[in-house]
Amino acid sequence: MMLKNSSKTYSLLEPKDILSVYYTSLYSGDLSTVKELMTPESYMMTLETFGLRLSLRDPEFKSHLKVIGKDADALSEVEHKLSYDLISRKKSPVIEMKSVSWNGEERQTINYTEDGKIKKLYFSKEKDGWKINYYAGRKVA
Repeated sequence: MMLKNSSKTYSLLEPKDILSVYYTSLYSGDLSTVKELMTPESYMMTLETFGLRLSLRDPEFKSHLKVIGKDADALSEVEHKLSYDLISRKKSPVIEMKSVSWNGEERQTINYTEDGKIKKLYFSKEKDGWKINYYAGRKVA
């Protein structure tokens, strides 16, 4: 079940803090918080990525997933089903931050491990605070 977040304190968080909130929220099915932590484009990509497994088992979910950018009802249905799917995975990865690097003045890259696997997550400074932004890894001229 998606929880509605009444607090807008995420705008005060730094990328290193957002990293742990993101994973905790994601695997507890709290997609409303995940949505707050990401740019809209990155959030949609996350739904598509994490929804892939469910779309292989559920043709209706798959058809909704294809139109989430254009259909608010489909987006709501995908969020609802994916939230339950994420909870059912019972996953709680160990996240360990390794380093932070800047890419221009308003972008950061966090290097970390997820259950020992080396990963990167990109962030950009938006008007409402730092957000996970998969596109922020591109070089700034």
